Order: sequence, then structure tokens, then C-alpha cells
Amino acid sequence: MVRKRFLLMLLFLSLGVCAMTVSAREIRIKFTNSGNLQRSEVAEINVDMLREGMLLKPSDPFIIRNPYGQKVAYQITYDGKVLLYVSARPHTTVYFTAQRGVPGPMPCSVHGKVYPIRKDDIAWENDKGAYRVYGPALARTGEKSYGIDIWVKNTPDFILDSRYLKDAAGNIQEDSLKKRGLDLQADSVDLATSFHLDHGNGMDVYAVGPTLGCGTPALLDEGGKIIYPYCYQTYKILDNGPLRFTVLLNFPPNADGVVEHRIISLDKGTHFNRITVWYDHLQRPLSFVSGVVLHTPEGLLQKGMNIAMDKDYVCYADPTQDPTQCGSSIYVAALFPHGVDRTFVENDGKHALGIIKNYAGKRYSYLFGSAWSDYDIKTFPEWQLAVKEKLQDLRNPLRAAIAPVTRRSE
Repeated sequence: MVRKRFLLMLLFLSLGVCAMTVSAREIRIKFTNSGNLQRSEVAEINVDMLREGMLLKPSDPFIIRNPYGQKVAYQITYDGKVLLYVSARPHTTVYFTAQRGVPGPMPCSVHGKVYPIRKDDIAWENDKGAYRVYGPALARTGEKSYGIDIWVKNTPDFILDSRYLKDAAGNIQEDSLKKRGLDLQADSVDLATSFHLDHGNGMDVYAVGPTLGCGTPALLDEGGKIIYPYCYQTYKILDNGPLRFTVLLNFPPNADGVVEHRIISLDKGTHFNRITVWYDHLQRPLSFVSGVVLHTPEGLLQKGMNIAMDKDYVCYADPTQDPTQCGSSIYVAALFPHGVDRTFVENDGKHALGIIKNYAGKRYSYLFGSAWSDYDIKTFPEWQLAVKEKLQDLRNPLRAAIAPVTRRSE
């Protein structure tokens, strides 16, 4: 009799453990917004923490559901984070659930790749805008294009592939027509295919050339002049959707043998890229700068009207490369949440910059970004507000944590 009771107790205990194991495989992920502003953004939580909470092996798949119980898109990044797009009202907490399961197809909101069709450009985009950097094939031509470029868009849909293909096909057709002396027809093709013109969803109308463009990092020589970086030498795409694009760019040694590295990432739903930069073989501390090129004559810069600066940002309303014909503005900014020594406009009025003095080449992170007046940010005051709110969000990030679900998962 005693033996039977003992066996029954073991059986009940084992069933209890099994039930606990099953229920522990589903966890809740909570994101808390302790600030005073509505938040809608990509949020992060450690993937190992999630797997441990669900008692999963590294190879086990899992699904995540929103508060309504719907499966949602998520992403595991190269550096071990799980990304979710989260909306949270001020001073509230939102909950998702995660459990073992095979996720289905996930809609992609970011995208990027190298474009050999256009001299090794690397270009990337989200639902707000598109960007590109120049590659080795362009460097071999000797063309002086240094900075990060912006392609404005007015749609959440991807536009990079179609713009590159349309422009390249147009160039081939134009060249053929010009060789036959048909210049007027060639001009008509250019009007219909060039990505420098708006065909309904935006264009490349941001002038970069031999400047820092939007948010490009650089060192200053001992005379205080910018040492312009050139085209990237090698790259590795680390993340490519559905919620974040990340690329590592390595640059050739400059005249002093200094090698620059950048990691740039862009998330769904934001106007701002995050960039981390560092330098190898820097023999002595130099000044580090980043910012935006200015295309407005210095005498016409007006604080609050087309340029604004504070201790941790510079922002500007760019009149585009053809202000006499293009009536829209491109809003650009560089944000320095970790601080700079000061922000200023160069003496020649070429750039608005943030500067770090006595920089020794260690990793430094900041943000750069853009918006277009023909899309979701219409005015420069709106853009200034977006910049300030982004800095405030960075100082008060959404807090992520996990908690077990007490009910048995189905």
C-alpha cells in the first residue's frame, strides 16, 4: 500500500513537471514606455533570453504573437537581438507572447544590396527613405563622390531595384540614340527614365559630389581641413530585413595608412540611420566630424528657417540640387546622442558639423537621416520636432523584459 502511494506521488509529480514544462515554453514579452510620447518603433530583446525562457535549443524555431493573438514579423539580428515593431502609448506596457513554432512568411519593410549595374553602389531603404554609398567601381573612374547620398521617396514600397533598372536601360538607349545623332530623342528618354527626376515616387535630387553628403564621418588634419573618405573597399551585409538592414563597410587606407570602418543600420518606420564608426592605425589623436552638406549660400542661411543646431544635433532644409525647378525640400540631420564638443557651420559655409576633439579612433555611434517635404514631413519645424523627439526617445528607450505565462499554451 505504501509502495502504491509512493508510485502515485511520483506519477503526479512527473505530470506536474511536464505541465510546468509545457506552460513554460510560452512566455510573455513586455515593452514599457515610461515616457510622455507615443512610441511606434522597432524594439529589441536578447534572443538568448527568449530561448532560455521558452526552454528552446538554439536551432528551435519560434513564433511571436501580438496582444490580439496574431503572428507578427520579427527578426533575429547578427548581434543576437530579436526585433519587433512595437506601438505603446505614454506610460503603458504592451505584451507579446512567444512560443515554439514555425513562423510563416514575414512582410519585409527594409531592403538593401550592392548594385554592380551602377558602379558598385550599396543602397538600402525602408518605408521612409533610401540611401546609398559609392563603391570600388566608381573609385576606379576617379569621380569625386565622397558622402552618403539620399534618394527621396513618397511610398512605403521598395523603389531601389526599379529605379536602378529603369535608369540603366535608359542610359543604354540614350547612348545608342546619341551615336546616331538623335539628341532630341535621347533627351526624351532621359526625361522618362532618369532617377534624378520624379516619375511618381521620388528621385535622387540630393547633391553629394566631393562633400560629406548626409551624415558621413571624417577626420580633420592638423590644419583643421576635412580628410574626405572615398568609396568603400569591401562590405558585408549583416542584416537584411524584415525589420532592420545592417551593412559593414571597410575603406581603403588613406594617405596616412588609417583604415575606416562603418556599421550602418536602418529600421522600419524611422527617418534615422544608426552608424558606428572606428579607425585602425590612427597614430595620434585627431578631430572627428560628421554632419550635413549645406547648399544654401551662407548669407541666406536663417536659423530656424532652414538650419538649426544645438549641442547634440545639426539639421537643415536642403533646397535640392535644382532649386530653380524643384519646389520641394529635403530635410537632413545628424544627431549625436553620445555628445560632441560643439556643433558649428564651417567658415566656408560648406557643412554644418559636430566635432569631437582629440579623438583616438575608438567606436563612436550617432544617427543621420532625412525626410522629404512631398511625403510625411512637410515643413522644417516638423523636421526639427522629429529630430528632438528622436533624441528624447534615445534617452528613454522602451524597456524590454520577459515573464512566464501561467496558462497552458495550446
